[in-house]
Amino acid sequence: MPATTIVSSGGALRLYGDSVQTFDRLPVSTYTIRFSEMTGYSLHKTEPLSPGDEAVYGGHAARVNRIAAGYAAMGRSLGVILSGDKGMGKSLMIRMLAEKMREEHKLPTVLVQHSTPGLASFLDELGECLVVFDEFEKVFAPVDDDEAAQNQFLSLFDGLSTTKRLYVLSVNSLHRTSDYLLNRPGRFHYHMRFAYPGPETVAEYLRDQVPGIAEAEVSAVVEFSRKVDLNFDHLRAIAFELRLGEDFAAIIGDLNIKRTSRRGQDPVHVVISWPDGDTDEIVGELDLFDRDALQSIESWRLDLELRLRMRDALPTPDGYALPAGAFELIDKRTDQERAEAGEGDKGPDLAGASVLLQRPPKHAIDF
Repeated sequence: MPATTIVSSGGALRLYGDSVQTFDRLPVSTYTIRFSEMTGYSLHKTEPLSPGDEAVYGGHAARVNRIAAGYAAMGRSLGVILSGDKGMGKSLMIRMLAEKMREEHKLPTVLVQHSTPGLASFLDELGECLVVFDEFEKVFAPVDDDEAAQNQFLSLFDGLSTTKRLYVLSVNSLHRTSDYLLNRPGRFHYHMRFAYPGPETVAEYLRDQVPGIAEAEVSAVVEFSRKVDLNFDHLRAIAFELRLGEDFAAIIGDLNIKRTSRRGQDPVHVVISWPDGDTDEIVGELDLFDRDALQSIESWRLDLELRLRMRDALPTPDGYALPAGAFELIDKRTDQERAEAGEGDKGPDLAGASVLLQRPPKHAIDF
């Protein structure tokens, strides 16, 4: 049977059977990219990205709506960076965004999963679509500090193409990401950071995922999360064990959730509030799990030493508060040094100060 479709491309005629279809634009679906040195690039349908029944916590929905509205209002391509440690919900947000753009904006999704020759040129041949680079800095890793693998996309991300697209990058390690992509709103309009879930989110997650959980167990996990960074992968594992009827104290030692710092080296941010309204900050290390030992943090800049026991620290939404009498502040300066600083012989009112212990915020970047 003679061919029913004859295609002319690059001066060559190619013959195809009656199964060949032609489209004016990429059909709305989800695609992976394949590359062959013999035949070049092709797209292959895969299962559509969708959040399914997975519970959504934090500001994911609001962020997805912001991206969709921004893309609709912008007259050129829009870039989005999602950064944060693994297990923080970046992939869930990508699935939510893909579903919204597919169903409400009729935008197909193309998944970039491998580094292949001429990839940037191929992507620029696509029509309007959502292009997802998951773990961008891992797939296009710098080699010997050469960021050429990432910088090949700069002109594509500049949004100067005649075709409008939505580019989304998930990034775990910003220090392995090209400086030409960061702090460049012209290339990436949005950079959304993902922090570890706070105490309220941890409690909400457990109550949702473990029906009938005792509040004592919720409190135990929340207290643990104040000392160890728990992401949603960690919480999912904990909730699984608790649904089996296990006690948190009995199973936490067997789960693959360990603090990465050595004992006595948990980073702590100390905020000292003085009676006159001024504040000072000290950055140091404590053992947050040792309740009884007398521990101290010194600030050479302030010539101060803070002494405390963790058993006296009271949990608050902002960290651990040390009530009056539960800590000791020691001024390390001499009387002469205090006098030269214009503070007289007594120095600051150490007894009237209040102290708040906080763990350093774990964002991708800080402002």
